[in-house]
Amino acid sequence: MFPIVGPDSWQEFLKRHAEMLYQCDFFSKRIVTKFGLQQYFVLVFLHLGSRKVYVTKCTRKPNATWMKEQAKKFVEHVKANCQEVTLLLRDRDGIYRSGFDKVFRDAGIKVKKNSVRAPNLQAHIERFIQSLQQKALDHFDYLVSEYVEHYHTERPHQAMGNVPLTGDWPEPKDDPPDTIPIECRTRLGGLLRHYERRAA
Repeated sequence: MFPIVGPDSWQEFLKRHAEMLYQCDFFSKRIVTKFGLQQYFVLVFLHLGSRKVYVTKCTRKPNATWMKEQAKKFVEHVKANCQEVTLLLRDRDGIYRSGFDKVFRDAGIKVKKNSVRAPNLQAHIERFIQSLQQKALDHFDYLVSEYVEHYHTERPHQAMGNVPLTGDWPEPKDDPPDTIPIECRTRLGGLLRHYERRAA
């Protein structure tokens, strides 16, 4: 076991191998769905040298098939980016399924499991996940409220005469419709959009 700091420490080990080393870890989020509260899992890989990350698609079932598929996609990702990766660090969480490590070994990447109850050994990726949760996922209520507002006031509904549920739809005056500019309004950075003629 390495000491955390000092000569021949874990910190020095990471510095020496940073350009060819990735850390990986899971995080999860409980989300309200039509089937009730469901837990979704995401796997994150962080390149220590550049701090760039590769994030998998989320899943409710991180089974062995999904795990191997994500491992293969990650290996393809580093090859496509011409990265030389020789070492992958991960914790000993039981969520890692059979066959996951083998994908990396077959690609020439050594998998090193950290000591039990040693989160400091995964400090870089733990910090990224913490930031992601605080800056994005903790604002889930805001995302929902923005969509509900869009649904009520901006989204046209066929069954309601193609107008928003509020019934309000700005009608331009005077000019013929084909000469009136169309405006695009957005929410959530452009994820939600609606179009309307510019009111007079």
